[in-house]
Amino acid sequence: MDRNKIDIILLLISRITRSITAGFLAVVIGLYFLQIGLSLLQIGVLFGVSAFASPLIAFIFSIFADIQGRKIALLITLSFLPISILILLLTNNFYFLALASALGGFGIAGGLVGGGIGATVAPIQTAILAEKASQENRTKIYSIFTLASTYAGAGGALLSYIKNYDELFVLGLVLSLISFIVSVPIRVSPIIRREKDEEKNKEEKNKDLNVIKKFTYTGIFNGIAQGLITPFIPVIFEKFYSLTQPEIGLIVFFGGIVSATVMFLTPYFTELLGFVKFIIITRGISSVLVLIFPFLHISLLAEIDYVLFTTFRVFALPSQQALMMNLVSERRRATASGINQTARLLPSAVSTTLSGFLLTLALSIPFISSFIVNIVNLFLYYKFFWDIPEAQAKKKVKYVSMND
Repeated sequence: MDRNKIDIILLLISRITRSITAGFLAVVIGLYFLQIGLSLLQIGVLFGVSAFASPLIAFIFSIFADIQGRKIALLITLSFLPISILILLLTNNFYFLALASALGGFGIAGGLVGGGIGATVAPIQTAILAEKASQENRTKIYSIFTLASTYAGAGGALLSYIKNYDELFVLGLVLSLISFIVSVPIRVSPIIRREKDEEKNKEEKNKDLNVIKKFTYTGIFNGIAQGLITPFIPVIFEKFYSLTQPEIGLIVFFGGIVSATVMFLTPYFTELLGFVKFIIITRGISSVLVLIFPFLHISLLAEIDYVLFTTFRVFALPSQQALMMNLVSERRRATASGINQTARLLPSAVSTTLSGFLLTLALSIPFISSFIVNIVNLFLYYKFFWDIPEAQAKKKVKYVSMND
C-alpha cells in the first residue's frame, strides 16, 4: 500500500479514537462540574480558561511544527489529552481542573466536530493531511476525516449512558493513549527551507500572510459566535429543559450522526456551488436556527433545532479547511491552520466566560448575540473570498476517487 495512504489511515485511527473520547466528554464534562458542586459561573470560568489556553497552545505548536517539524509537534500535542483526563481522575481541586481544561480543551467552541476536545492537535493534523493528499483530493479527504470523527464523536456521546464518571474517564484515558500510540509510526516530510531567491520568498510570504489575515478575521467572529452557546448546550438541556444525562447524550448522538451523514455531500456541493457560496448558504441557515432556539420552549422542538443548526454549521467545514490549504503555500500550512484556530478560540474564551453569566439573565441573550456575530462572519467571507477564482464553483461536477 502507498505510504501516504498508510499515514492517512493512521491519522484517521488517531482522530477516531480521540473523537470517541470527545463525544462523551462534550456531554458530561459540564454535568460533571455541576455534580461536584461548581456553579454556572465557575463552569464558565473553567471553559474560559480552556478557551484562552487552547488557542495559545495551538498557535505556539503550529508555528513550531512548520519550523522544527510536524511529527514532534503532533506527538507533544496528542499527549495533552491523556494528561488532562488523568488530572480529572486524581483530583477535584478547582485549580487542577483549570489546568486539565487548559490542556484538554474542555468546553472549547466546536463540540464534537473535527476531534472536538483537545483541538490543539487539529492544525498540525490538517497540515499533515494536506501533505499526504493531492489538491484535487483534499476536500474529499477532509470530508472523510470530519465525517469519521463526527460519527465517532456521536458514538462516544452514547457512552454518556455510563453514569460512573470515573469509568468514563478511564475509558477516555485509554482511547487518548491509543490516539497517541498509532501516530508514532507516521512519516512526515522534512521542513521546507527557504529558497535563495529572496524576492520570491518575500512574494510568497506576503501572499500567505494576506490569506492568513483573511481567515483570521473570519475565525475571530466564528469563535465569538460558537463560544457563546456550544460549550453550554448540555447544561442548557439539563437546567432549562430538565433532560437527563442519557437523554442529552442521545440528542448529541443524533446531532453527530446527522452532521456526519450530510458530509457525504460536501464534495458535491463544493464543486457545484464553490467554496465560498457553499459556506455562506449553510452557515446562514445555521445562524437563523440558532436565533430561534431559545424561543421554542418545547424540549422536542429545541432538540430538533439543535440537530439542524449543528448540521448546517459543520456542513461546509471540510470545504473551509481545503480552501485554506489550497491558498497557502506548503511551507506555512500548519502556521495558517494554527493561527486560524487561535483566532477562533481566543475570542471564544471571552464569549464562553461571559456566556455563563448571560445565561443567568436570560436564555435568549447568548443565542441572539451569536446570531448577530454569525452574520458579520458571513459578510466577511463574502468580502474576502467571493472574487477569488479558487473559491468559485467548477464548470462541472466531478467525483475524485480515493485511488486517484
